[in-house]
Amino acid sequence: MLSRFRRRLYLWRKTFLTRSARRYYSQFGEDVILDQLIDPRCPPGTYVDVGAWHPTKFSNTYFLYRRGWRGVNVDLDPIKIEAFDLARPDDINVCAAVSDASRRVQVFSDGNYGLGSTIDAERAPRQADEPLTVREVDARTLNEIISGTPYADREIDLLSIDAEGHDYHVLLSIDLARYRPKIIVIESYAESIDEIMGGPVYAHLTARGYALRGWAHLSLIFCLANAALLRRPGHRHPPDR
Repeated sequence: MLSRFRRRLYLWRKTFLTRSARRYYSQFGEDVILDQLIDPRCPPGTYVDVGAWHPTKFSNTYFLYRRGWRGVNVDLDPIKIEAFDLARPDDINVCAAVSDASRRVQVFSDGNYGLGSTIDAERAPRQADEPLTVREVDARTLNEIISGTPYADREIDLLSIDAEGHDYHVLLSIDLARYRPKIIVIESYAESIDEIMGGPVYAHLTARGYALRGWAHLSLIFCLANAALLRRPGHRHPPDR
C-alpha cells in the first residue's frame, strides 16, 4: 500500500510539478540549441555578435553574458549600440556596418529601433510603421573591427551573424583561420536542407572544418569539429528530479 501511494505521489509530482518550459532570449530559440551544444563545464568564453540588435530581446548571446561570457556586439544603428552600452557595459559595443570590403554603403532602416535595418537593398524593409530612411556610412570588415578591440588575435568561441541578407559577406570579412570561432550562428533564407547544402555559406564553412549541427528557422548553426567547448556525443542535461 505504501509503495502504491509513493508511486502515485511520484507520478503526480512528475505530471504537475516538473518544469515543462525553458526560457530563451533568442528570436527562434537558438540559445536553447547552443545551451545543448556547449559543455557546461567549460569556462566563460568569448563571442562576437554581428547585427546584435538588442542586449536581451532576440539575443543569441545574452544567456552567455549572464554566465560570465564577454565579447563584441556590432550593429549599424547607433541607438542600438547605446542600448548595449547601457545594459551590457562589460562588452565592447561597436556601431558599424560590416561587409567583406571597406567601402561606402547605404543603410536602409525602418525606424529608430527597427528590426530590419540592412545594407542589402533587396532585403530593405518594404513595409514599416515608420517611413524607410536611407543614409550612407563606411562599411568595415569584421577583421578590422575585432582588431580594434581587446579581443584582437584571440580565438572566438561563438560568432553570431544576423545581417539581414548580407550575412555571407559578413562571414567572408573574418579570417576564420586566425580567430577560429568554435560555433557559428548565421542567418539564412534557405527553405530546404538541399538549398542549404548547395549554398555558399555551407560550402565555405564545411571546407574549413565546420559541420552543420542545427537549423532554427532562419538560423544555421555550425560547429568546428572536435572543439573543446562542445559537449561530447550523447551528453545531455540530466532529467528533472
